[in-house]
Amino acid sequence: MQKIKTYHELNESLYFNKFGKAYKKITDELDLKPFFIATYGMSITAIFPFFQKLVKNSEFEDTITSTDTVLLTLCGLSIILKESKSDIDKLQTMIKERKVEQYLNIFITGINNLGKLFGAITNDVGKDVKDMFSHPALFVPFLIAFLDVVDLYDLDFKHFESILKSSSSVLISAGIGELTITLKHIANMILKRIKRSNKNKKTPQTSVHSVVQQFESVDTIYNNYFRL
Repeated sequence: MQKIKTYHELNESLYFNKFGKAYKKITDELDLKPFFIATYGMSITAIFPFFQKLVKNSEFEDTITSTDTVLLTLCGLSIILKESKSDIDKLQTMIKERKVEQYLNIFITGINNLGKLFGAITNDVGKDVKDMFSHPALFVPFLIAFLDVVDLYDLDFKHFESILKSSSSVLISAGIGELTITLKHIANMILKRIKRSNKNKKTPQTSVHSVVQQFESVDTIYNNYFRL
């Protein structure tokens, strides 16, 4: 199971990988200068491995490369955060050239759903995508813990959306069996992973220690999740 280290170590491990390289190549090639990249740079980079994992577990895995994941995520964020039409047009043109435009709305929905889940689990930081990226000390540990859950249950885009929308259990496959999960179950697992990692940390002076104190209880999440 992947362990959460310090906030700075997380940033470094997420940034210096193929997603960070693809991210820089696309922004340089298209000469993109959207406000959100300059403002939320490291938080933006952290989201790419998450969406690539959802892609890997989805039926269109063989269609989308890691570069496509970065491109679709950037375009989705540009649309959600209402960046300049020029930047959006550049991204959409490249998406069409790579023949993956049919997946853009799936990514937009996925980004919005991630923002809603983050808002439901965290306390007093808002409930939209902009708020999610505005709190990297909360968002990065949350995202790494959620990646563990996605790995464990092979969650894809459809499961992710169903878990947030359904008031009942969602049936998924895990290994050779099937089981049902709820938003309460997912939130509980995320919180446990963050807390366990923090408990095992040898350097509590970093921001991860205070992060744990800012997450709501699972019961509160469950009672409020119809507001998503």
